[in-house]
Order: sequence, then C-alpha cells, then structure tokens
Amino acid sequence: MTDPIIIQPGALRMSAEAMRSLRKATGRSLTELLQDDEDEANRFQALAFAQIFRRGAALGHLPDAGTLWEAAGLVEVEFATEGLDPLGGVSSITSPPSADTGE
Repeated sequence: MTDPIIIQPGALRMSAEAMRSLRKATGRSLTELLQDDEDEANRFQALAFAQIFRRGAALGHLPDAGTLWEAAGLVEVEFATEGLDPLGGVSSITSPPSADTGE
C-alpha cells in the first residue's frame, strides 16, 4: 500500500505526461475530474493520482495508467492545515520593525 498522500493547498503539480496518463486511465481530463459534482471521490482520487505518478516517476517505475488510478483510489488523502505560512516565508512589508532586533 502507498503511504498517505498529503495535499498542501494550492500545491497541485502535475506533468503533461501525468495528465495524459490520467486521461488514459479515466477517459476524462483533470479539470473534469476536479469539477465532478456527482462524485466527490473522483476529486480525491485525481489529486492522489498526481502524487502517486510523481512518486513513481522519481523512482523510475511507472505502472500502467489503470493501475495508478486504482492505487489512487485506495490511498488515504490528507489535506494539510497546520504549519501553513500565509506569507510564503516572506516578511510582511506592513509590519513595524522588531523592537528587539530593529529589523
């Protein structure tokens, strides 16, 4: 079984080849799957598919598209909510300098 997939908000990354593989597995585009109002599970599965494809590509082993889609349906998907930095690691330009350091 694949390790759980952790999704960071706004961090969906997918190669063109992964998108082609997703279409081959499902007959639908990523956009169609993410906007599927009838089956919310398709959204989760599409997000998991992107991560599983990326993991497999990094290891140099990609099963066929159908196998990847099936694995994406079995893996747990977790949405990260803690530790998110709303400023993306950049200091706020509207904050006054620190009293301790003067920075």
